[in-house]
Amino acid sequence: MTAEIAFGITAASRPDHLRLGRELERLGYGELWVNDTARGDGLVTLAAVAPGTRSLRFGVGVIALSEASPSEIASRVANAALPLDRMTLGLGSGSSASLDLVRAGVAEVRRLLPGVPIAVAAVGPRMARLAGEVADTVVANWALPDRLAWTRDRVAEGAAKAGRPTPRLVAYVRTAVGQGANDRLRAEMERYRGYGAHYARAFDAQTAGLIGVAVESGERAEVAEALAPYRSVVDTVVIRGLPPDDDSDSWLQIATAATPVAP
Repeated sequence: MTAEIAFGITAASRPDHLRLGRELERLGYGELWVNDTARGDGLVTLAAVAPGTRSLRFGVGVIALSEASPSEIASRVANAALPLDRMTLGLGSGSSASLDLVRAGVAEVRRLLPGVPIAVAAVGPRMARLAGEVADTVVANWALPDRLAWTRDRVAEGAAKAGRPTPRLVAYVRTAVGQGANDRLRAEMERYRGYGAHYARAFDAQTAGLIGVAVESGERAEVAEALAPYRSVVDTVVIRGLPPDDDSDSWLQIATAATPVAP
C-alpha cells in the first residue's frame, strides 16, 4: 500500500486561499483538508479555496457534534456552497465521549445531506470500531505508523460487524520543514496534549518522541523517506503543515517538499 498524499491547513490560517488551491493542483495534490474550530470555520475556508480549483477534493476534519447539531451542520454546508461532489464532511464527538452522539449524528447528517461522504474522527478503539460501522472515511490524528495499523484493524472490525467494506483511513501527519522544524513539531504536540485526556492517552500509548515528520533540510527525498512508513499503512496521508509563518509561501514550501509528483 502506498497512500495518496493530501494537504492540510488550519481554518484559522490566512494564506492567499485562491493561490493555495491553484498551486496544490499544480503540484499534484488531489485533496485538501481543513480543520474546524472556534478559531476558524473549516467550511468557510474551503469555500475560499474552491473557486481557484478545478478538480481538488475537499475535506473538513472535523466538526464537533458536541458543539453543533446535525441541522446546524447541514445549514453551514448549504451556506458554504461548496461543490458537494468533491466534498467529504468530517464529524467527531468533540468534547463528548459519547458513541451514541456520533452514531445518531452521522445517521441524521446522512438524512439531511444524502450523497455527501461522511468521515468520522477516531482516536480510541471504541470510536474506531464505530467509525468502521458507520463512516465512509475514518480520520486518525497524532498516530505513529504502528498505531495507525492498530487503528486500521479496529476500523476493519467495526466494518466486518456491520457487513460493509472497510472505510478509507485518512491520517493527519504533522509536517514541518526547514530551520526549527523539530521545535515546531514538538511544540504542537505539547499544545495538543493539553486539549484533552484522549490525546494524552494516545501520546502515552506510543513510543516516546516526535509523532509526525520534521525535516530541517526541507529536501524532498528526506521528506519522502520520513513519510514512507505512514504511507504504508493508510489510504490517505494528509500533510498537515506546521509553517514558521502564516503566509502562502510558508504553506507552499511544505506542500512542495512533500509533493506527490514533480512540479
